[in-house]
Amino acid sequence: MKKLAIALATVGLSVPMFMQAEAHHSFSQFDADTRNVISGVVTRWDFNNPHVWLHIDVENEDGTTSLWSFEGQGIMRLLPKNITGTTMVPGDPVTLLYCPLRDGRNGGALAWIRLDKNGRFINPSDGGCRSSDEEIDNWKGWLEEGYTSNLEVDAAGL
Repeated sequence: MKKLAIALATVGLSVPMFMQAEAHHSFSQFDADTRNVISGVVTRWDFNNPHVWLHIDVENEDGTTSLWSFEGQGIMRLLPKNITGTTMVPGDPVTLLYCPLRDGRNGGALAWIRLDKNGRFINPSDGGCRSSDEEIDNWKGWLEEGYTSNLEVDAAGL
């Protein structure tokens, strides 16, 4: 009986180590009311838990580049969407929609990414900047019309 109790206790204490962590941080650092479009070239695609990170070089008006970094969902939620560690590689051009950091640094939370090499839209969004298939469909048309933020879209009455 003592051996059974020790075995059950060991199993009970071990199970949490193998479960996906569900604890989460706040998304208050992102301005979820503002959504901006930006284009750049992938420098790094960190496909890790608890969140993926996309790092891109964005060309400034003066011809220099600035590094921008964006947070997305964890890999366990991306794999079923066929988003993997090789979905993007350094050098790939991308266009993305993001919710900016409130403190003005270069980055934010991902809503969607368009892979410019093939035109595919992917949705790695998380609680900091949720997106949907419907929003992506809307943005496909708005991009063609030259819109680069939800504020422009709202001002146009769309």
